[in-house]
Amino acid sequence: MIEYINDQKFDAVIGLGDIECPQFLNNFYGILGEFESVFVMKYLKKTNRLIQTSIYGLSVNFSDKIVITHFPPKGFGTGIIGNFMIGNEETTKKILHNKPKIVLHGHSEYPSISEKNGIKIISIGSLYNGFYTEYYPDNVEFVFKRAAIKYASSPSA
Repeated sequence: MIEYINDQKFDAVIGLGDIECPQFLNNFYGILGEFESVFVMKYLKKTNRLIQTSIYGLSVNFSDKIVITHFPPKGFGTGIIGNFMIGNEETTKKILHNKPKIVLHGHSEYPSISEKNGIKIISIGSLYNGFYTEYYPDNVEFVFKRAAIKYASSPSA
């Protein structure tokens, strides 16, 4: 996936947490999830690639119309891991209080969109499963994409 993403020549690659090797992705910026190693956290901070306020009109502090967050909000139906619906109550509270127009989140295996109270919630899906979302800031467009993943097989015994 790293080679595939780098070959796309994106202006930036924005990770929504739980990234393992950001140093290998071209133009990578990201937020933290709960599974980053200390190395990843230090690397993002040292290289000024940890998003702490906003990037390309995407806010992490709920100050803009479009917000990025790691955890899916509870009750919107966009967070799915292992066929279980997941969600974070704190994220839901921030969404309902700040009322952004669009929220993009990670921490879900599949891409999906839900809309409630005029707020669009978008799960970008898991890059591990080949899912990613392209964002075009000029017209505020999000496009779900999936890359074909080829895994090396081990010889049979």
